[in-house]
Amino acid sequence: MSHENQNEEIDLMQLFGMVKEFFRKILRLIISVIDFYKKKWLLFFVVVIVGFGVGYFMDQYQDLKDRYVQEIIIEPKYDSTEYIYDFIEDLDDNFADSLYVKKLGLEIEQAKNIKKISLEPIIKPEDVLNQLQNKYGGKESFIEAYDENTLKEKKFRNFYKQHKLTIIFKNKEDINSGVSKSILNYIKSNDYFNELLELELKQVNVSITQNKKSLEFINDYLTNLSQNPAKNDEKFIYASESETPTISSLLKRKQDLIERVKNDEKLVTLDKEVFTVVHYGNIVSKRKILVNRRFFLMPLILVGLVSLIYLLRFLKKAANNFVNNE
Repeated sequence: MSHENQNEEIDLMQLFGMVKEFFRKILRLIISVIDFYKKKWLLFFVVVIVGFGVGYFMDQYQDLKDRYVQEIIIEPKYDSTEYIYDFIEDLDDNFADSLYVKKLGLEIEQAKNIKKISLEPIIKPEDVLNQLQNKYGGKESFIEAYDENTLKEKKFRNFYKQHKLTIIFKNKEDINSGVSKSILNYIKSNDYFNELLELELKQVNVSITQNKKSLEFINDYLTNLSQNPAKNDEKFIYASESETPTISSLLKRKQDLIERVKNDEKLVTLDKEVFTVVHYGNIVSKRKILVNRRFFLMPLILVGLVSLIYLLRFLKKAANNFVNNE
């Protein structure tokens, strides 16, 4: 038993010795790395300075310092939102086609000077709530369908009334001023939506005429009733399946007709095109942020590369020594 205990103690001492040696090597390695960077501090100081310079240069001149941007806010009509989005998203590819560019009413130089063009919704949660409420017919369940985290998803962009069209130009040129107008005019020239618009306005005008006649009839009846309150109006033909007309129901009907005529006249006056331009912004210069992530990233990359070179040299030397000793 004493012999076995002695063997176990020897094994434990060997194990502790191995662990101790392992940590000693780790500490030696850490000290060697620290000593290496202390000896080469001047070199790495220069590398860091060069890295900051390269990063600053890349941040400033990889793209232009100044971006020339035009932002236009539009309000699509007659369910044209998806059509407008598809049109704008396809423009980057279509600008490569010179015939298509001319079809848009643009010059080749104008298309080449466009860096980026995009369309995004102006997010207003109340727009989503209103659309969902209409969809669910006033039921409370529409609240459960509302998820604030999904407001930026593609499926919700039809819900928003207003959208921002952003055009970024590469250089400041006089020819930039007519680009947005040509693009917007081309969108408005879509035959399908123009036919739909014509039909819609025709129906609205008919509705306005009919509602005005109904208003005139109600006004005449109420005027006659006020002048002859004691008479029974057996000639009154305005009827409803649900209830017998009364003064209060006629007044309510009159107010509803007034609101309807008012909204229809507003539609006929303002909604004569596929979309309405709410704000037509000018081309402005926007300076980029001076310090970007490359300013801090490049020094780290250069320090890493120089350290890797020295590590490879050390490994090569160690390998040669190992082979020679054998």
